[in-house]
Amino acid sequence: MANSEPTCELHLRMAGQSRDLMLRLHGAEPTEDEVAGWMQDGSVIRLEVSEAGSHQVPHSMLVNFGSVAFAWLVPFSAGRNVMF
Repeated sequence: MANSEPTCELHLRMAGQSRDLMLRLHGAEPTEDEVAGWMQDGSVIRLEVSEAGSHQVPHSMLVNFGSVAFAWLVPFSAGRNVMF
């Protein structure tokens, strides 16, 4: 997976924060229902992510979805010109 393209972007707004966190996800893309379940259950989920604007290999990140106020998924586009 070291050279794989991201499958989607996961945007998160953590409770008490005024800015969103954008994670470029690698591997299987979660569904909206999965993300909603993680938030409802307050789950800590291990995700494979890479940093925007870099060529770093994907790495694991643990996300506490119990602290997420809202979230949305966006298809990945290297040029950031995603049309909805």
